[in-house]
Amino acid sequence: MGLFDKLVGKKEMSLTPQAGLLLAAITMVAIDGDIDEDEIAIIRRLDRGSRTNDWESAIKAWKLKSVKECMLLATDSMNSEQRLVAIANLIDIAMADGVLAGDEKELLESYVQAFGIDEQEIEQIVNIISLKNNRSIFE
Repeated sequence: MGLFDKLVGKKEMSLTPQAGLLLAAITMVAIDGDIDEDEIAIIRRLDRGSRTNDWESAIKAWKLKSVKECMLLATDSMNSEQRLVAIANLIDIAMADGVLAGDEKELLESYVQAFGIDEQEIEQIVNIISLKNNRSIFE
């Protein structure tokens, strides 16, 4: 227990699966300190273009918790099928700017491990998202 924990109090949080998805997306967007429009567009799509109670819960968790705690909250809020959808969206966010390196790559690897997703499934998702994001063939 930290020195000031008695003053702040320990509040347990739980999230709906949708809030967990949004929290995971927020952590992925924010991890490199550079938020671009493509990443924001993905989060807007995930929240159906509006600020819901799930959005508010995800933002609250992001402000109060560390990245690792956010990752655990997100993981605990979703079942295996929901985690698979979440990881596809996280990969899409991480690859939105065309570069996957540094903190984004580390966080993505941590989510893959926490979510317990098979390497073959990740490979399939990466291939599809790489194809989806390949705009060079239109130039």
